[in-house]
Amino acid sequence: MTLLARWRQLLGIRADEGRTVGLFFLHNFLLGIGTILVYVSANVILLENNPERNLPLAYMAAAAAMIGAGKIYARYEHHLGLQRVAVRVLLATLALTGVLAALVTWGHSVAAAVAIMTGYRVIYLLTNLEFWGVSAVVFDVRQGRRLFSVISSGDMPAKALGAVLAILIHHHSELLWLLLTAFGAYLGALLVLRATGRGHAVEVRAAARGARQQAVAPALQRWFGSSRLVLTMCLSMLAVAAVTTGIEYSFFVNVKHKFHDQATVMRYVGSVLVVTYLLALGFKLLLSRATTDQVGVRRTLMALPIIMAAGMVLAGGLWYVQADDETLLLYFCGLFLILEVLRRALFDPLFLTLFQPLSPPERLQAHTLAKGVYEPLGLGLGGLLLLAVHRLPDVSAWAPFAWMSGFVLMAGYFLFRTHNHYLAELQHALSRRFSSTADTAASLRWADTADAGGSAAADFNPDDFAPVEPAQLIEALRDKATRPAATQALLQRGPAAVPALAATLESPDADDALVRRVALLCGRLPLPASRQALVALAWQPNLFRREAALRALRSFAPEAADAPVFEALVQEELQLARHLLSGLAELDPAAPLASSLEYELTRVQQRLFGLLGQLYPPQLIADAQRGVAQAARERQANALEILDNLIPQPVYQALQTLLEVAPAAARLRTFEQLLTYDEPLAAIVPTVARRGEAAFTDWTIAQALGQWQPTAALADAAALRARLGSASPLVREAAEALARRVQQQEPGLYAQLRTHQPTLDSVLMSHSAPESRISAAERVALLKHTALFAATPENVLSSIVPIMKEVSFPAGEQIFAKGDLGTSLFIVQTGEVGIFSGAQQLATFGPGDFFGELALLDAEPRSASALTQGPVLAFRLDQDDFYDVMEERPEVLRNILRVLCQRLRRQNEKSVAAG
Repeated sequence: MTLLARWRQLLGIRADEGRTVGLFFLHNFLLGIGTILVYVSANVILLENNPERNLPLAYMAAAAAMIGAGKIYARYEHHLGLQRVAVRVLLATLALTGVLAALVTWGHSVAAAVAIMTGYRVIYLLTNLEFWGVSAVVFDVRQGRRLFSVISSGDMPAKALGAVLAILIHHHSELLWLLLTAFGAYLGALLVLRATGRGHAVEVRAAARGARQQAVAPALQRWFGSSRLVLTMCLSMLAVAAVTTGIEYSFFVNVKHKFHDQATVMRYVGSVLVVTYLLALGFKLLLSRATTDQVGVRRTLMALPIIMAAGMVLAGGLWYVQADDETLLLYFCGLFLILEVLRRALFDPLFLTLFQPLSPPERLQAHTLAKGVYEPLGLGLGGLLLLAVHRLPDVSAWAPFAWMSGFVLMAGYFLFRTHNHYLAELQHALSRRFSSTADTAASLRWADTADAGGSAAADFNPDDFAPVEPAQLIEALRDKATRPAATQALLQRGPAAVPALAATLESPDADDALVRRVALLCGRLPLPASRQALVALAWQPNLFRREAALRALRSFAPEAADAPVFEALVQEELQLARHLLSGLAELDPAAPLASSLEYELTRVQQRLFGLLGQLYPPQLIADAQRGVAQAARERQANALEILDNLIPQPVYQALQTLLEVAPAAARLRTFEQLLTYDEPLAAIVPTVARRGEAAFTDWTIAQALGQWQPTAALADAAALRARLGSASPLVREAAEALARRVQQQEPGLYAQLRTHQPTLDSVLMSHSAPESRISAAERVALLKHTALFAATPENVLSSIVPIMKEVSFPAGEQIFAKGDLGTSLFIVQTGEVGIFSGAQQLATFGPGDFFGELALLDAEPRSASALTQGPVLAFRLDQDDFYDVMEERPEVLRNILRVLCQRLRRQNEKSVAAG
């Protein structure tokens, strides 16, 4: 790894972000150089003449000017667009710097000093709005968490350099050179901004979102918009600005009281600023991101008001004991330094990151509102209160700490509430645009039994099933004809049916399809007993049953008493993920087993989300799960941010590792750092072969059996025997091939296996006659090469194999006629089929093609006839069977809908072209 790569890794910068981060860092550095030089020029003049009175006046004048500038900026940002207004901001800054240079050259009055300080504050505001506005639309919320502290650290060395210059400045004549240097720095920042605009789309894209469920009161929306997050952030920004203004003022005044010589004052202030900015730089680059990740957003937000409150308590103690001037100077110097480092290095980047879940237009408006109105308002309030205290000498010693303490309490209150509103905004960013509060799980509950489906449900009479035992009704769920009525009868029984349902879920002999249906029934019975039955099902080692339990448990709210169970299952799933990653790390990424293991990892992710939904607010977890599956980068980032603020850091980081697109070896290394386990990991192939269908899909098992080298151990013999008796034709075929390979190539091992399983020969012979001409593996390959299923993983396609009915037709036979009721899809294996409308041939389908696909979704009359063009071997998929597969594997439907939409779109395009 190169030195540059190590440096990027240390700072959390990804390879594709390097140039962007470099441009933003340079941009901020140049802005910092210009701004701090203007700041030095203003302070050199202001500290000469009565700073106790003139500093508050400067604060108040600056606040008024900043609010006006913020309003103008917001207007032009809305009408001109961000890219154009950012360029104009820098041009205005250049012009304003020229005006300040004239004031420094010809104006030495207090009014000129106040004007210069006001100009500095306006320049600082405009450059801040421009820089953070561009950053907010280029980076998403997750990048903001990682990179805002890095890109915003560019102004720290610049400010340290400016503070060094402050130490060297003694005469007004030298200030002009500082401002000329600042002019050049702003010009450089303009050029960097143009370079950034060429490489990135610096524009605001509006995204439609639903209405907020908890919005700001209508009377306040004129000032804050509809987001409560903006309201609390703006008010906390006001309070923080007022307190920091008072502390900065106290620091400068105490320095002036201690050192009367102007050069000494500037050296002392400059030295403190150098130390402050260098500490802030180091903290921003090396500790800011790690601190937020480890401590969390809420605690990081609360750090600033807690430190402020501690400072106020200590200040009250110093006032009470009547500390001398030197002690007060050291105290204010230390407090100013600590708060500046915290605010610059930790609070400001995080505070700006919290705006990111808002839509881009709201994000920019909120940022401009907070920095352009409420922070200056806090500055102005602080200046007004300081001026008022200055005019009342009797209370000037303690009154500042009283009003600052009030603002500290205000900041703490609103920052504490900000975190909850932040989570609400993340959820709002991920929520569906159109939703109804009526769409609740209650429609699937016990009392609402109207939608059992099918004619049997419509004709259902509860009295007909009064003498039937619940166990018999559960058996009736296996039959499609009796399933709807049996479902209704069990729901009508309510609590009386739960013991039988729970017994079925506990039975090791019940097949997976029946367990899934019974689990869904338990989910529709909002009873403690049915919930406990589902929790017990989730605890079983069979992962398919766990998935069914977690799906049904979505109807129930989490219960704290069950938390230890789900926490233990989370750790179990993470251990399985680690095992899968270790297997992937040893395989060629192009190997069929590797893609199968990747699919198993996606199943682990889904189960993890289901488990987390039983430990944390289910809607937040559901929104996050939906968000991480989105292709849009910003939605993914918002989803990850929700998880980062909800679940424990090790679990979050492990889940994030699973979601990353990275080599398996790299993900495994991260996993090993996060989670430590004492037991060594077994090889993945024997593990898959031994655990079988209880933990893995049949396609993964078949791939593993193809690579497995069993030993003479009893466990291997039992595993092979179990796979030979599997209900899955795919697994059974792979196990037979393995057994024959061992029998032919290693007769000694086969003999040892037979000693453990004496019936091995008979089992193998019973499977010697092929059930069909086309093997299960070949059927999966056929489906995969069909456009309808091309994007569906083989692990999912293998579930379709059992319902593929092999059919053959002689030449010239009609498969179906126009007007026949369509209930089946056909996939051609060999031969050709013509599609006719009357005498006109519309299309010809050959091997790998499919036709009649609409019948899978809707039984309607056929729109054309299908006639064989020669002998045809095909597979038929019936609608009823396919619905059962979709009930178990919803992924099957997604690609079908995508292909059908593409076909419909092409037909529409042809119709438009023909018209």
